[in-house]
Amino acid sequence: MAEQAEGGDHGGQAPVHFFVHIPKCGGNTFSDFLARQFPLEKIYTAEKSTAAWEDHRRDIAARAEQLSRENKGALLRRRFIDGMRQHDLVIENHYTWDIAELLAQHRPLTTYVVVREPRERVASHYLHLRRIPVETAHELAPEGRELYGFAKEASLAEFCRTLERPDIWSTVFNRQTRTMSSQIVSRVLYEQCDKQAFLDNALANLERADFVADIDDLDEFAQLVSLANGWLPPGRMSVLNPGKHPRSETQDLADEVPEAMVDLDLILYEAAKAKYRSWKQRVLETAAIDLWQQHSGGGLARPESDTWELGFEGPLHGTNFHGREGAPPSIFRWMGPEPTSRLFVPVRPGFAQQLSVFIAAFIDPEVFPGVTYRINGVAAAPVCSVEENCTVATFAISPEHAASGALELCITAPFTASDRDKGLGSDTRQKSMALRKSRVVPTPTA
Repeated sequence: MAEQAEGGDHGGQAPVHFFVHIPKCGGNTFSDFLARQFPLEKIYTAEKSTAAWEDHRRDIAARAEQLSRENKGALLRRRFIDGMRQHDLVIENHYTWDIAELLAQHRPLTTYVVVREPRERVASHYLHLRRIPVETAHELAPEGRELYGFAKEASLAEFCRTLERPDIWSTVFNRQTRTMSSQIVSRVLYEQCDKQAFLDNALANLERADFVADIDDLDEFAQLVSLANGWLPPGRMSVLNPGKHPRSETQDLADEVPEAMVDLDLILYEAAKAKYRSWKQRVLETAAIDLWQQHSGGGLARPESDTWELGFEGPLHGTNFHGREGAPPSIFRWMGPEPTSRLFVPVRPGFAQQLSVFIAAFIDPEVFPGVTYRINGVAAAPVCSVEENCTVATFAISPEHAASGALELCITAPFTASDRDKGLGSDTRQKSMALRKSRVVPTPTA
C-alpha cells in the first residue's frame, strides 16, 4: 500500500475510505462498488454532501458582510469535514485531495483514485454538460445555466478556446492534476504559481494514494481492491452513468482537445498507470503467497534433524528468481529481474536458530554493500563470513520468528544489471546475486 494522506495520531481508529472522484472517470460506478461494503448510515453520500452545500449557500446569502472566495471555500470545507469524520466511507461527490488532507487530521484514511486519458475525459465532460437540461440548474447555483447553455451551442474546439471563462477553465483545464493538488487553485492563482512545483505536489499525492487505476481497468481494479481488502468479488460492474454517446464519439472528439489544456494531466495519467501496474503485481503476489501457505501449510517440509541445508535442486520456495544454473551439488539461482526476492525457509517452531544464506556470485561487487534484509517483515542485519567459496550471510532467528515453523527472508538489492550491461556476455536478464543454498542450525549455547 502507498502512504496515506498525512495526519496525526488517531488512536487506532478505523480508517475512512475516501474516494477522490474526478468527474467523468467512472466515479458513479466505482462509488456503487465501494458502497456495497458499508452500511448506509456509515456512508457520506451525495445527498449528505449536497445538503451540507445547500446549508452553506444559504448561510453565506444570509450574512451581512461580504466574504472572499477563499473564506467561503474554507467555511464549506469545514462543513464537509464535520460531516465526513462521522462516516467510514466518503463517495459520490467531487472531492479533491486537499479535502482528504483535512480529513486525515481527524481520522486515518484509505484513499482511492480513478483517472482517465485526459483528452477523452475533457470530451466526455463536454458531452455530459450538453446533456444536462438548462432548466435543471440548481436554484442556489443558477450560474450553471450559462455553462450548460454554452456547451450546447459551442463545438468542443470552441469550448476549449474559451478558457477566459472561469467555469470552463475549472471544468477542463488539467482537471485531474488540480484534483490531486494540495492547493485550491483558481485560474488567477495558477498563472502565478510555480508550475513544476504544482505538478510535483500532485504527483507526490498520487503516489501517497492507496489505490489508483485507469478507468479502462475499472473491472479489474475492483476485483483487485476486493482481494487486497478481503472483500467479496464484485462481479462485472455495469456502468451507471454511460450517457447516450458511444465511446467512439468521445474518442473522435478527443482529437479536438489541445494538448496545452491537459499537459499536466498527461504526465499524471502516465504516472497513475505505472503505479497501477506495480500495485497489481504486489497484490497478486501477496494473494498467491497467502494461498500457497493456506493450501500447503507453508509448503515446506521440515527435516526431523536439528540442522539442515536446502539447495535449489527441488521446487523453488521463493519469488523473483531466475532458473536453475550449475550442476549438483552446486546448483544456484540468480535473484531477479526485480530488486527484491523472497525466500521461504522451514525452521524448528519455537526455538532460537541461525539461518545462513550462501551467495555464490554478484552481478557487480557494489551490490553486496547495499543489500537489505527483512525477516518476517522486520529489518535484520546478518553476520557475514566466507565458506565453500561463497559469501555467507547469517541471521539470528528468535523463537518468536520461528513460531509458525516457517519464516520469510526478504532480500532487496540496491540495483540489478545484466551480463550484457556489464560487458560480460550477451545475457540480458536483470540479476543481482546468485544464491546457492540456505542452512538452518540451532543457536550455539554458551
